[in-house]
Order: sequence, then C-alpha cells, then structure tokens
Amino acid sequence: MNDQNRRLLLTVVLCMAVYTVWSYLFGPKPKPPGAPQTTAQTATPTPSGLSPSVVPAAASATPGTPGAAAVADVPRETTALPRPPTRKLTLTSEKLKLVVTTDGGELESAILLGAKFRKAAVKETAASQLELVNPVVRPLPLATQVTAADGKVLLGSDVGYEVVAESPRSVTLLARAPGLEVTRKLELDAETYKLGVTVEVKSTVALDGKLTVTATGFADPHVNSGMFSQRSDPTQVICQAGGKTERITGGDKTPTWDGPGPAVFAGISEQYFLTALVPEVGRSTCRIEADARGWLKANLETPVKLAAGGTFTQSLAFYAGPKDTEELGAVAVPLRESVDFGFWSVIANFLLVVMKFFYKVFPLHNWGIAIILLTLSVKAVTFPLQWKSMKSMQEMQRIQPQIEELKKRLGGDTQRFNEEQMKLFKEHGVNPMGGCLPMVIQMPVWFALYTTLRVSVELYNSMFIPGWLVDLTSIDPYYILPVAMGATMLLTQILTPQPMSNPSQKTIGYVMTAVFSVMMVNLPSGLTLYIFTNNLLSIAMQMYLKRVLNITPPAKPAAA
Repeated sequence: MNDQNRRLLLTVVLCMAVYTVWSYLFGPKPKPPGAPQTTAQTATPTPSGLSPSVVPAAASATPGTPGAAAVADVPRETTALPRPPTRKLTLTSEKLKLVVTTDGGELESAILLGAKFRKAAVKETAASQLELVNPVVRPLPLATQVTAADGKVLLGSDVGYEVVAESPRSVTLLARAPGLEVTRKLELDAETYKLGVTVEVKSTVALDGKLTVTATGFADPHVNSGMFSQRSDPTQVICQAGGKTERITGGDKTPTWDGPGPAVFAGISEQYFLTALVPEVGRSTCRIEADARGWLKANLETPVKLAAGGTFTQSLAFYAGPKDTEELGAVAVPLRESVDFGFWSVIANFLLVVMKFFYKVFPLHNWGIAIILLTLSVKAVTFPLQWKSMKSMQEMQRIQPQIEELKKRLGGDTQRFNEEQMKLFKEHGVNPMGGCLPMVIQMPVWFALYTTLRVSVELYNSMFIPGWLVDLTSIDPYYILPVAMGATMLLTQILTPQPMSNPSQKTIGYVMTAVFSVMMVNLPSGLTLYIFTNNLLSIAMQMYLKRVLNITPPAKPAAA
C-alpha cells in the first residue's frame, strides 16, 4: 500500500471513529428486548410529539372514574365519612402558579411564570406558560397516603380533603379516616421555586406504619431523544440516597430502584426542569419506578410509629422549577446534582461559567453574543498551537515538489523513501500529523458545548436574533446557519494547504463537509453558531498566514 492510500485509509478510519464516538455518547439508547409494548388500553394517549410539559390540562382524568381506579397503584379507601366538596385552590408567586385540588390534596398544575418560560404559538396551539404537571399520570404529584405495617391502606391518596385555612400563597387541608386525621399545610415561597409541605398525622389508636408522598411524571416513549432529535434528553425519575444518585426512565432494563439509605431527594427530572421532594435529613427512604407506558413515579416513604392519641409530623420541600444551579441551591444544595453533564462535565461546566460571565458583562445580555465571545476566547487560547499547525502545513506544501522527486528517484524502495521523507520533514520543521491538531483541539469543545446546550436551562428559550434564532437550544428553523457553516467549511478546505496531490483525498474532504453540514441541520443552533464563528476565524488566520509568509502555490512539476 503506497503512502497516499495509507493516509486515505487513515482519514476514513478517523471519520468513522468520530462518528461512532458521537453516536455512542449522544445517540438514543435502544429499548431492551422483550420490553412491554404500550397499548391503548393501558394508558390515556398523550398528544403525539408533545412532551409532558405541554400536555393540555383538559386531558386530566377525574378521580373516582373507572379509568382513574384502574391506573392507581394503591388501594382506594372506602369510608363511611362524608366526602367534602371538591375545590381547586390556586397559590401564586412571582415565579410559580400552583393549583391544588381537594380530591386527594394533589398538585393539579404547576406553571412556570415569566417570559423565559413562555412557549411561543405553534400552528393552532396558542402561546402559553410552561406546565410541569402531566395530567395523564396517576396519582398526581404530592399524592399522600398512610398505610399500616401489613400494607393495609388507612388513608388513601384519593381521599377528600376539606379546606381549613387559605391565603394567596398557602392552604391547610384536613382529611379524616376512621381513627385517623391527616393535616397538610402547603406554603409557596415568595422568592424561590419551593413549596413547603408539612404533614401531621394524628391517630386515636396505636399506629405502626408509614407515610408516603409521591412525585409523578411522564416520559413519552414515542419521542426520540437521540442526537438528531430536538428533544435530546429523556425525562427520568431520579433519587439520591445512600450516597448514590440513580436515574431510570421507561424501557430501562431495571424499571425500579430502592434507595440503599436515607433519601436526600426524589422526583422527576426533565431536560431543563425538575420536580422533586426533599425530606428532612435521615427520616425517609425512596423508591423510584418507570413502566413501559412512560409513567414515572418517585415515592418518599417515612416510618410512622404512634401511641394511641399520638401525633407525627413530617416536613419536606417540593421543588418545581428550572434546573438552574442557583435556583436549585436556594431550595436544597443537593438538588444541584440533578444537573447531569455526563462524560463532558468538567469542560461543559467551564464553558457554561465562561458564557455566564460574557452574558452578564456584555451590555446586551445576549447568549448568542456570549457564544461568539466564547469562540473567540477558545481561539485565542489555542492560537499558538493552531498557528504552528498551519505553518507546518504551509511548509509541507512548499516541499511537495521535493517529495515527488524522492518518489521518482527511489522508485519502489518504500523503506528508503520513508527514511528520506522523514529527514526532509525534520529539516523543514514539518509535523506530518500537524493538520489534525486543530480538529483534535476543537472536538472536545464541540461535544461539551453540545452537552451544555442539551442540559443548561440558562440557554433554554434564549434568543439571539429576533424572528430567526429565538432559541439557541433548538434548530435553526430556516437552516441558514447550517448552510453558512457548510460554506465556510468548504472555503476553509480550499484555503488550507493540500500537500497530497491525490484527487480522491480532496473528494473525501468535500464529502465530509457535506455530511457534517447535514448533521448540523438537526443540532442546536447554538452549536452551529460556534462552529460557524470558529470557521470564520480559521479563514482569517489562514489568509493572514499566507500574507505574512508571502506564500505562493508551488509550481507543478513539468511533464516528462
């Protein structure tokens, strides 16, 4: 195999390796064989293409109907006590609007307020604020029940509550069962995404059982969460307990997990948002589960031991908001660990810190400009290495006629040719692998930035140019950036010195440019903006280098 074909084969292998690594890290996980299939009989269908955050509230099932009874996983309490009338209670702060129903005392709606969480109108769908509660899954969040040691339900999650007290940000509910009273006070914090929950259990007889508070969610099994999907991170049920954080979603091989120690928090983790229960330290355990329908459930279970006439009190915090590390930490520091950058966490966190700095410092407070400034910063840091690489490639272009002369003179003596070629490289300070250096430097940054856009709520719904790039975590709706990025990649390839004269190598380069451009069509516009800006800077560097070194294309050897 001659030297040119060897380099051609190496190029193809490297391209396949990059694609394989990218697909492994960011591609969709296949469902395990034998996973149960979703059927119309087992779940109320979710509107196609919608995440749980945008399911209409009208899809809610009414407790007590046959459908609701069929999907509940706890026995329903039947009691002779009269059921209080149903009421809907609204708690509102500057950040949250919550709706609590007296049927089960569950959270029927949790709407994030503010312009950042306003979803734009799409076709027939009107603009609306983002909803965190999926009305399809039963029970709803904050469902509470008391069970005996033998598993018998003493007070079910569908029991009717009466309103004892209410205000714009708090409500106190009371439920009764034979020999048992449960009082729940819900208080919405004015400055954070925290709902304080206090549960008081009174029993007229000795009680040895447990109190269970539940958070629920939905991971649509029909929504692709792979690399080429706009929704690139599946909704998961999450729990941190015993020093370990576990995440599962519908279709996982192990659909349940019991925390090995005291629970720190448990809830539902979406791509950019979190609903989670935070108990008092050391008092509760957690159990999380996901089924093939995509229904997710996190239970916090607290032992209850009471003498006759005794009272038990449990306090916890319920977080319903964005996965912003500052907001999470304001409610409970461990909640920050729900933000998962995965393999690229070190680089991704660093990139986010740099972009936050530029966002705050630059007067326009624009995340698109922050990404451009990040690109400039990375280019400045890597400039010496990239400059050296470009000079090496230019020098290799200069000595190309001498390499061709060596080939003619040494004929088929491959070993002697390689020795003489390496001497020539050494004399002129040429690194034959120098052309790969810019790509090797940039690839980790690309992967980490993709992860940052996929996970960081700070960039969610972040506008760069009104009417065009209104969300840098989503695709370019007009495909202008991917096309522009492809054009700049092509121009970069034309301007970059081509020391090898084999036309097939140039063809492979053009094919790679086309394939990469097509890949970027379905990737976040923020990542495409970074690569486009980086290409422009590389073109400027290449043109400046040619001017500084006064480079002219080498003369073609005369035909024999």
